[in-house]
Amino acid sequence: MSATTHTLSGPAADAAQMTPAQQRKIVFAAVIGNLLEFFDFTVYSYFALTIGRQFFPSDDPVTSSLLAFAVFAVGFVMRPLGGFVLGRYADAPAASPRSRLRFC
Repeated sequence: MSATTHTLSGPAADAAQMTPAQQRKIVFAAVIGNLLEFFDFTVYSYFALTIGRQFFPSDDPVTSSLLAFAVFAVGFVMRPLGGFVLGRYADAPAASPRSRLRFC
């Protein structure tokens, strides 16, 4: 591989040309998104025992609770892993495949 000099392009160049108002708007949107996500996790954890009884009926209430908390744990662990995988995919040099990625 040869060493080349990279110029500033893409999102990094766009960030350098943003006004402070645009940067604040982006940060505000990210904060709101994180707050909503952690609100979702908080509500689920608060109602986990009730969810366990309703969706994982069992003769043993501990089993129902453990299954509900296992679902919570899987969601909590998959968030950063999914961000890592999709982040690497989104940062790939080829733009056309990522524009075809759709979520149902």
